[in-house]
Parts: sequence; C-alpha cells; structure tokens
Amino acid sequence: MNKLVITFCILLLSSVASAQPTEVQAKKLQGYFFSGSDAMLKDGPNCFVITKKQEFEKLFGKGRADTPNFSKEWMLVLLMPATKKDIQLEFNRISMKAGTFVEVYCDFNKLRGKMLTYETNPIAVCTIPRFEKVKTINFYEERKKGLELVTSVEVKH
Repeated sequence: MNKLVITFCILLLSSVASAQPTEVQAKKLQGYFFSGSDAMLKDGPNCFVITKKQEFEKLFGKGRADTPNFSKEWMLVLLMPATKKDIQLEFNRISMKAGTFVEVYCDFNKLRGKMLTYETNPIAVCTIPRFEKVKTINFYEERKKGLELVTSVEVKH
C-alpha cells in the first residue's frame, strides 16, 4: 500500500512540475532589415513566426548567409511600418506553457532618441528552438498597467 501511495505522489508531483511555465532559450539576432513592402504590414506592431525559408525570404530577401536552420529553429519577428521615430523593439522574455503555446513578452514603444531624418522599419528578431507540439505563439506587450495580448500567431509546421 505504501509503495502505491509513494508512486501516486511521484506521478502527481511530476505532472504538476511539467505544467509550470518553462523558459525558452532565445537567440537575439542583429543586422536584419525589412526588405518587403510596407503594404505587407498593418499599422502598429506586426508579429511574425517564420518556420520556412520561403517566408523568411519574403521579409529579408534571398541569399543571406545568416538564414536560420528552420529544421531546428523558428524565427520570431517584431516589425513596425516605416517611421521617422527612433523606436527600439525588444523581446523581454519568452516562456512556454502546457506544451501547446509559447508566450512572448515584448516592448514596442521604447523611444531611443529624437526624430530621425529618414524613415526606417523598427525591428527585433530572434530564433527559438522548434517545438513540434506548439501550435500558437502569443505576443504580449508589457505595460505599466499589466500585460496586453497584441496577437496570437498560429504556427505553420
């Protein structure tokens, strides 16, 4: 009887531990510039989950030596339409819950300086490991009054 109780407790504890959010290892990438058309973008923040080379090439062009290995990783992109504001976009932290979705916490309104003399597309790019069971990436903006869901992106495997 004691062995049965102990086994049950171990199973219960391991299931509780696996339901806890776990941090996803993200690798921030530098030197990326949007080469698509602003017609592809909506006003405000645009969030992309790139899982295939063809999607990557639509945003960043062909023949890049630093193209991610999409068989092992996905690319997350935060992108704004062209503006003269000197805005820095950031991934604050990334975590996965319950195995079917990943939560991404972002900052979209970090002004770095004064107005620019030219237009640019504010952008932040990172890669995360590929997760076969993940179906959705939820992008949240961290604000002083709490979290706000910006968008949920379905992952195309």
